[in-house]
Amino acid sequence: MVDVTQFGFFKVLGKGVLPENQAVVVKAKLISKIAEKKIKVNGGVVLLTA
Repeated sequence: MVDVTQFGFFKVLGKGVLPENQAVVVKAKLISKIAEKKIKVNGGVVLLTA
């Protein structure tokens, strides 16, 4: 699980590349549609926080 708020970030954008065949759980306040699509296609999960 990656909680980006612990590192001082609040929004996840879809510019980066995820590792192949490795599911990731991302916890953030905001997430772009592109980032959400990339995470879900790779088998991961997006958790939104308040």
